Amino acid sequence: MSSTDQPGRIRGTLEALSSRLNQTVETVTRNSRIFIESSDVDDLNPPEDIDEFHEYYREIGIIRANINQFVRDVIKPGVRIEADDDTTQAYFMGGDDAPDFAPAGGYIENCAVIAGEKRQPFYPYLKVDITQKWTKGTTLNEYLKQDGKETEPKGPITGFKHIRPETVSARTYANTNILLEPDDTETAESNEITKRDEAAAYVQFDDQSIVGRRNDGMDEDEVLLSQNDVLKRTIDPDIGGDDATEEGIFGSPPLESVADDAEEYRSIKRDRAVAIKKTAYGVWLVEFDTEVTELPGNNEAIVETWDQDEQDEWVNNVDALEAGGIIGHDGSITPDQWEPTIPELDGPLEHYVSDILAPLPSPKYTTAFGESIANHVSDRQENSYQDTVTEERRAAERDWTQAFREVADRHPDLDPSGVQVKIEPEEDESPIMSMDDDEVERLNTYTKAVERIEMATTLTEEEKRDLLLQLPGTPELGSTEEVDVDESDPSLSDAVQGADD
Repeated sequence: MSSTDQPGRIRGTLEALSSRLNQTVETVTRNSRIFIESSDVDDLNPPEDIDEFHEYYREIGIIRANINQFVRDVIKPGVRIEADDDTTQAYFMGGDDAPDFAPAGGYIENCAVIAGEKRQPFYPYLKVDITQKWTKGTTLNEYLKQDGKETEPKGPITGFKHIRPETVSARTYANTNILLEPDDTETAESNEITKRDEAAAYVQFDDQSIVGRRNDGMDEDEVLLSQNDVLKRTIDPDIGGDDATEEGIFGSPPLESVADDAEEYRSIKRDRAVAIKKTAYGVWLVEFDTEVTELPGNNEAIVETWDQDEQDEWVNNVDALEAGGIIGHDGSITPDQWEPTIPELDGPLEHYVSDILAPLPSPKYTTAFGESIANHVSDRQENSYQDTVTEERRAAERDWTQAFREVADRHPDLDPSGVQVKIEPEEDESPIMSMDDDEVERLNTYTKAVERIEMATTLTEEEKRDLLLQLPGTPELGSTEEVDVDESDPSLSDAVQGADD
């Protein structure tokens, strides 16, 4: 090798050795389209990246932990079905009073398809449904029909199963975001009438759906579903966009707003892992030397150099070398090792975590950097979080009440009057047993304060009464207002201390 060739070859070697330190940041873009089926009907699709948003939940720990915590808190009280008719309620909930035609354990224990298995309980199905709603923005729940009665308008509903929104296209009236009404078969395409002779509002496995467009068409036969066949649940749906965005039918998950941040966060963590590994093994600068061998008895010499293929092969072997590995060679090489530096990334990563968790439901302290969050901040987050939990419970109750009322309406022996889904403890359950840990702690603090005031022998009855009225959350005498004690209030501690003195 001539000396003039060495700089270029060394530079090539450095690039090969350090190439794995580089990561490409991928960003998510939204690219939806609208398709005109006829002069009367439009074809609208969910957000293009709906399944990629869900992948962030599956692959990034802080997102998964946040959503899972929220879902657990929402459904923690349990799910039950109420109805005005005792037979209808017993059919849904099971028990000794359940009619003979009810499934064993009640309808609620046998109505879901989970992981491909039929006759699963509704409780874990609801958990999946809420998770999908918050990660994809939309859930589509198909009403399963009794075998042999799929074409009957009042065919019994045997359960529910999820439909992937990205495999579905919605049918709306032209230039609107209003789904086709089931009885409007005149407006619908002639080949898009369901088995129950209703206009299809959703077409599963449509070639123009998101997955269909990615795969240049779908292999499965289309499944036509009217609004009477599907319960749709959304979060943050738009009021209707233009032809490019197709908004107004499907929801928008919180992760859509932080997709770029989530991708960059994941990329930085990958880069840091590579940098740590490179630091452990070191990075080698290698000069492929020219070896000169003098021949005895004359003035001739043999000059040995590395050709490009030999250099590339050696570098590739080193790049795959693990700890303790050895590479042998019979050429002349001058190695030099240097260690890459690892930047301090805790601050930037915490910043990304804050941005990513901001639109998600659970407070930050429940999933990340909780030890660095002040109590007064976590208290404010907790109050807001409880409102979010309550709101999601009410939304789930409202939506699923429609579904279970439809089940009762289509069953020949059930009365749909008063059918309601409740995510709350049984009415006859002890109030104490239905409290969460924070509520029990607040009650315990208040009770101890009252006992200590009552036991204070140096106080008159009037003084005790005045102290009791000073306790945070104490109602006026004769009031029916609920007591809400804030144990962090300084006045509570002062009042109790005064009673002890």
